[in-house]
Amino acid sequence: MSGSVLRRPATTLAIGVLAGLLSGLLGIGGGLIVGPFLVLLGIPMKRALGSALAVVAPVAAVGVVTEFLTEPDHLVLWAAALVAVGGQIGVHLGERIVSTVSTSTLKKAFVLILVFVAFRNLGVLGDIPSDSQPGLFPSSPLMRCLIALLLGVLGGICALLFGVGGGVVVVPGLIFGVGGFSFHFATGTSLLAMVPTAMVGVALAMKDGRVSGSLVKRLAPSALVAAAFGVWIRNRWMEPNLLAILFALFLLYTAWHLLRHGSGRRV
Repeated sequence: MSGSVLRRPATTLAIGVLAGLLSGLLGIGGGLIVGPFLVLLGIPMKRALGSALAVVAPVAAVGVVTEFLTEPDHLVLWAAALVAVGGQIGVHLGERIVSTVSTSTLKKAFVLILVFVAFRNLGVLGDIPSDSQPGLFPSSPLMRCLIALLLGVLGGICALLFGVGGGVVVVPGLIFGVGGFSFHFATGTSLLAMVPTAMVGVALAMKDGRVSGSLVKRLAPSALVAAAFGVWIRNRWMEPNLLAILFALFLLYTAWHLLRHGSGRRV
């Protein structure tokens, strides 16, 4: 049943377009869209998540290329590099945590953080962040760099423990933690930081046999086009207030997804 459904062009088109569009708009990978949909359609979880990651990597790369062609200033290289390095550290730390500590309490704390940031973006807790925020240490370049590195570490840990993409951590972290980033700059930089980490993840998933080449071939084309379109729409038509609200809704979806499906190791 699931195989026949996924062979329908309309199904793969819809999944790919939704994942790519959200990736381009919000600076996320799209794995939280592709993976759950594949699981719902009967694909085994490990193969579904591995295949989702194989879609995420080129989607993020296309998003970065489109960003470079439309608004290259949105790609903040120093922050993206630090987040990417921190992500590799975080994945290895997550390996140790997952083998020694129960993730149930950590998951609940992470969900609370997601909900708090969502409410902050919605204007429930303060004003909607329509412009760049000062961050935690606005006058200290060293501390801003350290926070960017720690964001990557936290994103890597959360990716391994909870199966969420780093964008849900990196985008709000750049805005409220590092400071000096509007939503447009944070989303572009998040996509750039995502590329090397996603590529490493794909290589590991392929080595473990968790990637379905046929699924990726059917999902990737529409996702790639939609990602480029999403970046173009964001840079040309989306106001920061609207981006903040859309990202808040995605954070609430992520929190609901974690509570519904549990924690568990999903990379």
